[in-house]
Amino acid sequence: MTGGSDARQRYEQLVEQREALVAASGPIVAGFSATTDALHRVSDAALERLMTAGHVGSDTFGQGLATLRRWLLEGRDGELFIDDEDAEPLLEQLAGAPERVQCGGTSIQACWSWSSLGLAPLLALTNRSERQLRATAEHVRVIAAGEPITVRRVTPVPGPVVPSNHVLELTRGTSGGGVTVARSSRITVVLARKRLQLDPGFLTRSAALVRDGVGLVSGLNGIGRAREAAVPQVAEAAAGWRAGGARLVHLELAEYAGAGELGRVMELVGEHVDSVGMNASELNRLVGAGDPAHVAAAFAAEHKLARVVVHADEWAMSVHRRDPEREELALAAGSLAAANRAEAGEPRGSWVIPDHSSLAVEIPPAGPVTHGYRASVVATPYLVTPRSTIGLGDTFVSGDLLVQASSADLN
Repeated sequence: MTGGSDARQRYEQLVEQREALVAASGPIVAGFSATTDALHRVSDAALERLMTAGHVGSDTFGQGLATLRRWLLEGRDGELFIDDEDAEPLLEQLAGAPERVQCGGTSIQACWSWSSLGLAPLLALTNRSERQLRATAEHVRVIAAGEPITVRRVTPVPGPVVPSNHVLELTRGTSGGGVTVARSSRITVVLARKRLQLDPGFLTRSAALVRDGVGLVSGLNGIGRAREAAVPQVAEAAAGWRAGGARLVHLELAEYAGAGELGRVMELVGEHVDSVGMNASELNRLVGAGDPAHVAAAFAAEHKLARVVVHADEWAMSVHRRDPEREELALAAGSLAAANRAEAGEPRGSWVIPDHSSLAVEIPPAGPVTHGYRASVVATPYLVTPRSTIGLGDTFVSGDLLVQASSADLN
């Protein structure tokens, strides 16, 4: 699927096909990342404060703030870990009060997108505080008393509230403190160490509820020493989904400390997944620089994967040993779902081609690569100034996996 008018016609067709894809979707199970996100749209004044404020709070927060400033100067985005749960008020003094609090984490964000389409994905969720439940989309199901029920029927569990992740939305052209934002993006400041949602009920029941559907694994980054105890439980769940008849088990990556951390995760869980997804910067930083199709193919071959998916601003790619037409459709669905979220600021139940989106003409080539893999590539409907960038990768995953879960024949 090249860029230009052909791509636009394909997206116009996909707008009409969405309903059929949803109607024919198999079950979806998703774990193991779920929290809440506090969203801040960074103004010129807030950027000035973030860049110029003197020493505040603990040394840990001061060091984290210094790293944040370096990222802003470099134009880098991603997740920034500051291990200081007491720093939330200080961060809000600098960034301003959040516009809203919503769900955060790849699995729960993807579930929000599926819920907006009318699907009822099953989510791993151990944190059942009122705040977390309120931030979870209405059609999402969890296991309670051994059975799947919609999240609105779950009774909140009292206890300490886990701090939100603070998402600093950076809009192109924002200026302050010697920095001018060149590309709309975001930095997510994480003030509490990640807690995988190792939901006992989900771990017990999900394998029996995924036949002819898909399973999504996420959240295996940034958990430190807990990885050695937690990730084997995730691997066992993924293996159970395969044994339970899942069409595809997909691992979505995120910000890892380095290739070594990713390598250890792949050692533990790689043999139990069919598919791995990441954005272009993660491919370059964690897997290797060079031609993205050849780098992705080498990674796929090393870990015996059926597919590796890479999503960038203006294109999306699947390096695979599967049906090229189906892979192209999955990439297009992911791209269109993400573009709709970029325009609306949240997932949409009905898709349109955003009015101000553009389709790149020059994208990486499709075709055979190495190790017996083939690259399928689509141009994405790209918005230079999206309403929001949070959750776009997670929403892309939801569209990609919708096609993988669907039995609809659209060829």
